[in-house]
Amino acid sequence: MEEIIAFPLILSILAAYYRTTNPKKKAYVLSFSVVAGIISALISAYIRRIPNYVNRANLGFYSMIPVIISAIFIIFILVFEKKIKSKSEVVFENLLGSLVSINIISSFFCYMPSFFLQIDSFVYYGESAVSTIVLFRVIGFVLAIIMLLLSLFVIYRTGMKLDSSKLKGILIFSVLVRGITQLNVIVSRLYSLKIIPKNSTVFVITAYITNNARIFDFALMAVLIIVPVILWLQNIKITESYRNNAEFRKIVYNMRRRRHLAQFFLFVMIINILSLSVIKTYANREVPLSAPEDYKLENGHIEIELESVADGHLHRYVYEARDGKKVRFIVVQKSQGSYGVGLDACEICGPSGYFERNNEVVCKLCDVVMNKGTIGFKGGCNPIPFEYKVHDQKIKIDVEVLENLSYVFK
Repeated sequence: MEEIIAFPLILSILAAYYRTTNPKKKAYVLSFSVVAGIISALISAYIRRIPNYVNRANLGFYSMIPVIISAIFIIFILVFEKKIKSKSEVVFENLLGSLVSINIISSFFCYMPSFFLQIDSFVYYGESAVSTIVLFRVIGFVLAIIMLLLSLFVIYRTGMKLDSSKLKGILIFSVLVRGITQLNVIVSRLYSLKIIPKNSTVFVITAYITNNARIFDFALMAVLIIVPVILWLQNIKITESYRNNAEFRKIVYNMRRRRHLAQFFLFVMIINILSLSVIKTYANREVPLSAPEDYKLENGHIEIELESVADGHLHRYVYEARDGKKVRFIVVQKSQGSYGVGLDACEICGPSGYFERNNEVVCKLCDVVMNKGTIGFKGGCNPIPFEYKVHDQKIKIDVEVLENLSYVFK
């Protein structure tokens, strides 16, 4: 949702402004554009999945070019709409329809592949496909789709209730705000290829836009909120004439429906904003690692009583190596007489560590759930294993083994 939220917002307001003398013509142009866009997005997703087949930075650069060019021409013909219409209204409709179609298709090709590729990411390496965390991911994905579709629907319907003259300024400003991040993709690529000469100002600006892309998404939502505000203000007081009570009731009913539509618009925008701010911050909050537990150090060996780890939970320990690095390691009883012992780090995610959630061991960095039965074995996101022995009701670890592994925690 974070990657593509601005995509339906801008396309829906653009589709709302695009109006034709023949409604069938608009329906045909939009239907063709969406179908062609979905097909192009599937092709783009397929290309991106092929390892080493295409340079993704170049693909993103070239796919953004038609988006930017069509957006520039859309702004141009909107600014000179009266002059173009004075010569031929049909020419204006055809020009705007062609540009809208190009923008929709190229936007689908550019933004939607991440949506399709996400479908393959519900189950992480080492996880069971039938688990609570996978179900949560699927539910979150479905809710994101619903919010994106609701956003598209409510912006389009609300925009269609306004006169095009009131919608033009909002559309132009929306395209300009959205164009900042889109143009930055092209400028950044040209800068990295040294086609744009090295310049500290250019670097600072492009880096800021890249690192703060969500700010421009929020700015776009703030601009679009003007649409329901205008609709609401237009439907507070009756300005239409009516001949009888029946017409009066009909006018009141229609005004009430428009106000409800404006309220629903605001509700959807608030949910979108909360999803990308408060909810995202909560979901990505830092998970604290549990405090290290005590152990005995006898004759160059770390000794951990088996009884202290018999509860089946994750137990974390820290050994301070001679080079000053704190080597963290974990112990988990997998079954009676079987123990998973390894560093609090893996070869994929590094020393990010593991935590316990719902009696499951989870990688802090990638949120992959460990199969407890595989802890102590090499591979995947498993804790890096090391030598130890079980003797005299104790787990014994030679400190030299941990000394040799201190580099992992650099």
